[in-house]
Amino acid sequence: MTIRLTRLEDALADSPGPVSRNVGATLVAARATLEGSLRTPLSPAQHAQAQSLMQAVQAAEAILESISRRYSTSYGK
Repeated sequence: MTIRLTRLEDALADSPGPVSRNVGATLVAARATLEGSLRTPLSPAQHAQAQSLMQAVQAAEAILESISRRYSTSYGK
């Protein structure tokens, strides 16, 4: 019996390659947008928020890589 905790895990279990690429592309786009924002003048509060969002995107990328690897092997099936 396999227990999955999130919809992302369910989707990765069904088709790990396409789901990983689609979510990864969304995260890459978010990172690019944030990088652009961080190169523009921002108030201290806006800069802090953009930095926090960047850290969240980077964490999401690491998590996606980890669980994608798991579901692309027989372990996740």
